[in-house]
Amino acid sequence: FYRAYYVYQYATGISAANAIVDRILEEGEPAAADYREFLRSGSRGYPLELLETAGIEMSTPEPVEAAIEAYEEMVAEYESLQ
Repeated sequence: FYRAYYVYQYATGISAANAIVDRILEEGEPAAADYREFLRSGSRGYPLELLETAGIEMSTPEPVEAAIEAYEEMVAEYESLQ
């Protein structure tokens, strides 16, 4: 790889995005408002701290586990179409 942990950045980014979408779908406008606040924060802090403003706690396994589960569901759906 060109840089160490390059692939890790994609995996964590997808996991965080998945968690944000799930939260917005479940909680509605309050979660969307948190997400907009996260976007407004720009690069004013460390990524883990900024994601907390969106209601996402990336220091726990839940966001990654949820992303893996979502991926497994998509693969199963794809396989059912074959």
